[in-house]
Amino acid sequence: MNANPSRKPIKWGILALFALLLLWDTTAQLFFKLGANALGEFPMDSFAAVVHYTGQLATNGNVLLGAGSLLLAFFTWLVIIAQIDLSKAHPISSLVYGTVALASTLILQEPFTLRQGLGVLLIMIGAYITSEHDYR
Repeated sequence: MNANPSRKPIKWGILALFALLLLWDTTAQLFFKLGANALGEFPMDSFAAVVHYTGQLATNGNVLLGAGSLLLAFFTWLVIIAQIDLSKAHPISSLVYGTVALASTLILQEPFTLRQGLGVLLIMIGAYITSEHDYR
């Protein structure tokens, strides 16, 4: 039995959409990082170098896959906010900070410190508190 009658149970479809959102957004960030790593540091010595680098970004396979993943995340986000309040949905979307940190550690072998872990944990707690599981 639900202790608070004003709170409605979580719909599994909404949870699935949030899982997809986190997957697409995390995947996009990983592909963007791989693309940026492949191209190296952003040149700031001349306008021609910036234009050349930008052209390389626009045609890099990883960057394009990242953009595609981000587009899928965008459409998933639109479906989510059409179903629940933005004030509830947006804090939950911040869970991507945790999924990106975890994926970058596992897939890209980036370091993950105790301080980062504490920060991610605080974000997750905040997302939980602000969402209140009050879905229509």
